[in-house]
Amino acid sequence: MKFKKDILMIDFETTDGRPAYAKPIQLAAILLDKDTLREKQDFSTYIKQDLTQADPRSLQIHGITESDLKDAPDQKEAMQRFLDLFGTDVFLSCWTTLLDARMLEDMLASIGKDFMTYDYHILDVWAIAYTELVKQGKGNISNSVHTFAEFGLPPRGNHDALEDCRHAAEVLRKIML
Repeated sequence: MKFKKDILMIDFETTDGRPAYAKPIQLAAILLDKDTLREKQDFSTYIKQDLTQADPRSLQIHGITESDLKDAPDQKEAMQRFLDLFGTDVFLSCWTTLLDARMLEDMLASIGKDFMTYDYHILDVWAIAYTELVKQGKGNISNSVHTFAEFGLPPRGNHDALEDCRHAAEVLRKIML
């Protein structure tokens, strides 16, 4: 199996699970080799944001606090570091595109960059995993906790964007290899 380009698995932790209200507070990514899907490089940063309007459910899921964000770079600096490391000549991938693609698009816009500099085709790993589970007669499994367990991955505590990237990548490898 050979993909045309390396795959950049991204994940965000945010102030809200609803894209229209969410602000990014952690961005992580791992670069996967196009031939082996093995991790080549990683990136993770908190992003300075005000958490006073954050949805308490989101804060409970990831456990990120004001103290974690105190010395974090702002959104523009975090995005520039991300671009400097990975560029845009990759296929984007994430667990689900709804939130992650929207956050990436907003962060790129904050530094005057167009999301369309990436290939607009995004590998949505949840859709691939769910399809695989449906083929196995397990279509009632739809959340990440149970899906990761079905693929033999250890349970997570609080969500961490880098750990979530690695879990999503492992699910992709188990299906594709």
